[in-house]
Amino acid sequence: MPARVVLHLLVALLVPLAAVGGPLVQQWSVAVPTTAPVATIRAGDLTLPVAPLSLNAPADAPVPNSAFAEIDALPATHFDPRLLQVHPVAATVAVQEARVRTGPGSNYDESGKLAQNSALTLLARHDDWYKAQQQDGSIIWVAAELLSMNQAAADLLPDATDIPAPPPEKVGTVAEDNLNLRDGPGTNFIGMSKLNAGTNLDLLARYGDWLQVHTDSGHTGWVLSQHLNLAPGVLERVETVTSIPDANPNLVGSVSEQNVTLRSGPGTAYDKMGALGAGMQLELLARYDDWYKVRTSRGTTGWISTELVNVDDFIARRVSITRTIPALPQKQVARPQAAAQSQAARPQAAAPQAAVVAPPPAPSAAGGSATGFAMQFVGYPYVWGGEGPRGFDCSGFTRYVYRQYGLNLPHSAAGQFSTAYGAIVSRPSDLQPGDLVFFANTYTRGISHVGIYVGGGNVVQALTPGLGVGVANLNGGYWAAHYYAGLRPRT
Repeated sequence: MPARVVLHLLVALLVPLAAVGGPLVQQWSVAVPTTAPVATIRAGDLTLPVAPLSLNAPADAPVPNSAFAEIDALPATHFDPRLLQVHPVAATVAVQEARVRTGPGSNYDESGKLAQNSALTLLARHDDWYKAQQQDGSIIWVAAELLSMNQAAADLLPDATDIPAPPPEKVGTVAEDNLNLRDGPGTNFIGMSKLNAGTNLDLLARYGDWLQVHTDSGHTGWVLSQHLNLAPGVLERVETVTSIPDANPNLVGSVSEQNVTLRSGPGTAYDKMGALGAGMQLELLARYDDWYKVRTSRGTTGWISTELVNVDDFIARRVSITRTIPALPQKQVARPQAAAQSQAARPQAAAPQAAVVAPPPAPSAAGGSATGFAMQFVGYPYVWGGEGPRGFDCSGFTRYVYRQYGLNLPHSAAGQFSTAYGAIVSRPSDLQPGDLVFFANTYTRGISHVGIYVGGGNVVQALTPGLGVGVANLNGGYWAAHYYAGLRPRT
């Protein structure tokens, strides 16, 4: 029998004795060891030690019967057995809202919610949960920490013996590869990732044929229920929701810090247009790399770093990507063309045999716009390994330009000369604006240099660390001698 029940039985037995009153104290005293602290139960004027208890203490030494004489002489008491009967305990909900369940644990299904001060009758307990009866007679389970009751009376409740079996876990398994995890229940919502067959998912909610799920990697989204393997009875236990997010929300965010710079383009090389205050609401018009094109509440349009915008991921996924950005401001630099043309006096080497393709390839789809974008970087510095506005090498320059038009070129002149990226153009006379132009045996053997043809025999290119980005001409001299072939990018 649990110790707590033994103690309460002892109290019940001593209550009638306490009625005897003060004289009893004079007739019966119990010595309390002084070597350790004790807890006591007080009933009227009678105090008895109930702790500490030791299961390993030595047995008491025998005493003669005469030692019990005083106890034997006490008046007889009459014990009422009804004092030991277990009665249901009244309780009320102590929190604003209490979730009740079908069994003693959070792994059981939620069967409802009770408002604060709702009345219950506690019938039994299991660990930190109580089996309770509602006013309509239905049986529920509720956590002890959610209730207000007479704890001493509740401790006398029996341990529950009719605990229901835990229900199967609300999980599903992906039945096929490449299952779309979307950010809402419908094909009009955006796909966030792909799930592989065999992936286990926690089932959170249900809306029509869609299930909201949580993955082991921490992502929450929606999948169609027919693409999951579910145990019998699991689907019916998933909570149904009636409201879902709008698939086309207003694309807004807010400035996260004070004095954030609004610029004329997506980069720190663009001019400053003004400063924005923390909390200012922004309409998100487009995105380019790590920059948002925004419109302020005053109607001003500019660009701001994504790191400085507070925006929900659900909204951020819906901001369209743009490749149309303003031209960078022109810098005052020495004209590199003259320096490039001076290299024509260098000794010329025989050009290697170029590949021959006939007839010439079709005109470039991106030609005009690519050349205009590339020409704005004339005068920018040459940086070995560079592929951004702060500096370029030759293949980093062509890679950067064509990345804006959806073509991901490798950072290598020889690597870019491949039919994987476009059609080969053998003769300089067949070149068109936007074509990549390759040179061989410049600063190293083999295909070693690349630029972009802009028309009239001119090629814009990252020339050298001393010249930066400039324009050189193919019509004779060094560049004609080292010309290898052209490539019309496939964009």
